[in-house]
Amino acid sequence: MPNKREELEEQILEQTREAVRKMLDELPDSSTITLSDMERAIVKLGQEVNRQTLQCLVEAQVSEKAEEVVCEECGVRMQRRGKRKKRVVTLGGEVEIERDYYVCPKCGSGHFSPG
Repeated sequence: MPNKREELEEQILEQTREAVRKMLDELPDSSTITLSDMERAIVKLGQEVNRQTLQCLVEAQVSEKAEEVVCEECGVRMQRRGKRKKRVVTLGGEVEIERDYYVCPKCGSGHFSPG
């Protein structure tokens, strides 16, 4: 049975394969392709692979964090209120982070889990 790291590696590799297939499908006909066309395609591929890999790593990190959250204001255990999504612009491109949101039943204070 594969471990988490092997599963993550396979997911990243499959996404990379798909990005390469897409890049090759979008290339101009081989009789008209220029070096500039090739370079643009490779740069775009690199950006997409970076973005997808970062997204996979973020999702893997967030999914491993199951924590008990205590309110910083009153010390009461906070209640989980589901997940919230946020788009974040990074050096590798835009990724979507999904984090747990918690609310204190005593004072109403809200808190996002780290991610």
